[in-house]
Amino acid sequence: MGLEWSARDLVHCAPVPDWVDYQPYRSQIPDTETSCIANGTCRLLYDIQTDLSQGSPAWHYRAAHRVLTREGAERAAHFVVDFDPGYQRLEVHFISILRGGDRIEHAKPEAFQLLRRETNLERLVFDGRLTASLVIPDVRVDDIVEVAVTLCGSAPLLSGKHQSWITFDGFNPVFEHRQRLLRPLDRTIHIKPFNDPPQPRITEHAGREDLRWQLIGQPRRLPEELTPSWNLPHPVLQLSEFENWNDVALLLAPCYEPGTLPEALVLEVDRIGLEYADPSERAVEWLRFVQRELRYFAVSMGEGGLTPRPVEAIWSTRFGDCKDASTVYVAGARRLGLDSCAALVSTTHGYALKDFLPSAAVFDHCIVRLRLDGRSYWLDPTIPVQFGNLANVYQPHPGWALPLTTQTIELERMSGEEALHVLHWEDEIALGPKRESLARVRRKIDYSFWAADTMRNRIANEGPGGFVQGMLKDWQSVWPGVTATEPVEVHDDRALNKLSMVLKLAIPDAWKAGEAGKPLFFRTVDLATGHELKSLPGPRRDADIYLGRPRKITNLVHIKMPVKWNGGWALRFEASHLGLINRLTFDGRNAIHYRELVIGAWSMPAGEVRSYNDMAARLQENVLALSGRQLLGKMRPHIGTKGMLILGVQAVWYIVWGAFLLSFIVEVLKARR
Repeated sequence: MGLEWSARDLVHCAPVPDWVDYQPYRSQIPDTETSCIANGTCRLLYDIQTDLSQGSPAWHYRAAHRVLTREGAERAAHFVVDFDPGYQRLEVHFISILRGGDRIEHAKPEAFQLLRRETNLERLVFDGRLTASLVIPDVRVDDIVEVAVTLCGSAPLLSGKHQSWITFDGFNPVFEHRQRLLRPLDRTIHIKPFNDPPQPRITEHAGREDLRWQLIGQPRRLPEELTPSWNLPHPVLQLSEFENWNDVALLLAPCYEPGTLPEALVLEVDRIGLEYADPSERAVEWLRFVQRELRYFAVSMGEGGLTPRPVEAIWSTRFGDCKDASTVYVAGARRLGLDSCAALVSTTHGYALKDFLPSAAVFDHCIVRLRLDGRSYWLDPTIPVQFGNLANVYQPHPGWALPLTTQTIELERMSGEEALHVLHWEDEIALGPKRESLARVRRKIDYSFWAADTMRNRIANEGPGGFVQGMLKDWQSVWPGVTATEPVEVHDDRALNKLSMVLKLAIPDAWKAGEAGKPLFFRTVDLATGHELKSLPGPRRDADIYLGRPRKITNLVHIKMPVKWNGGWALRFEASHLGLINRLTFDGRNAIHYRELVIGAWSMPAGEVRSYNDMAARLQENVLALSGRQLLGKMRPHIGTKGMLILGVQAVWYIVWGAFLLSFIVEVLKARR
């Protein structure tokens, strides 16, 4: 059955349901109201109503947009709605043009196209959702485009339990935003507000509670850079019918029991069991096997978006999503005698989960919890192969997890808060005695923990040569003409999960001329720490500042100067969860520059944006420049005005002392005569 032909069966044109209550809305708004205007249209109304009093939940959506420009007409003329044909029924009630006193209707079954766009396919997710599409003809400036649809049904796995979010989007506000919930009085729906949403108007009738929220003229707010993904920037209501986290675990845990391993996997598991007696070694070797052998691809059609496939089906195709990979890992780990289970996490809202109502809808990823020697380890079988021992295998998702066992009562806090030393750059630079001398550089970069895994995977995909060429482009912005003189050396200690790269470079014309009359200079740039923090606008902000995974990064530069050099500094800067050491010392002809950046948390408070920007500015001052002049054919340290003054004072002192000493010697000689 082709999709074009099936549109008549899957897209139903039907009257507005009896339970839906329409109230009039303003079609003209004050000229001063601009927050609801964007992309050539004015968003007049969003009216969303949910009915839980029937056999299956029904979600009704009505929207009205006034067309302001030609570009707005192009946008408003395209009607699209996505739905899952596995458990949802789509009813279209009207797609109308309001022009003057006329209503022109375009919702006809033959006018729709049914598309399988698979919008997540670039993320290797095949979810089977369909898009009903209709291009509305003859949309003009000043028309109002008004549409209404109802989606009926929910995933059977949830056993009818309701869970949803109501968001009053401040980034894309509507002049009038309405929300309504109809629930039977014998069903308890827990509601939790965030960021001061409007209060509901509540009535009861015929055994049902009717809750209505309304927000008019919501001001627009702009998104702030580096806002943590777990931040809720808008007025929000969370709704959930789950009483506690144990209810969620009891509902989903049976679906994640792995079942029987196929014979091919039994052989692999037993091989690992015979080769490795230590439980921690078994755990990581089995993890690496699953990461290496199971290709990521998600088939999330219908219940597949919530539950894993059978292990035999997963292994026969050699691909799977996070639920599949975790199920395979748990199956093999249990055969190896390891205490493991699947665990649900959120890659976006992990830190906020503890504040949310219990719900199955707050998770978007599945990993594994391994219990060993009284400690929990959090393993992700879907990411590229990780090396090191069990203690060094990092877990990239912060916050809280829900282990899927029948004994689970609460969320469990995951590890990953320690600032690990993941990157160390070390340069040994030899400067020649003359301006035109070639400078030689030996650059060693040490990657550890997740940085080693990332770089190992990058080299595997690009090859060492491709990696070096990419880095040379960055270095040429600092040292034009720099070239690699030898092939890159790669040293990979997989037991410690440390990967080192050694590059040997040559810099022609290392000493650069300044402006006329100015000294020459040699400079090097700290590419290790210099771009870790990005300056933020404004003296204040509302959202916390995202810093990324806690980490430590260091950069050490040894420069062999042509002659003895002087100077130096030792500076230390600190802010909330941030620390920077910047130190330059001289030891004879050796200049030693050390920078250390420690980021001690995933985020820092919004109120410390000034301190953050101060630290970012100091990091961006990442150029070390040494000045010199060529005297008698050789490079010498450049002495500035202050240095000349000191030398002048010293010269006068030496002259006076020399004159005194000379007169004293003359007097001694006279006395001897």
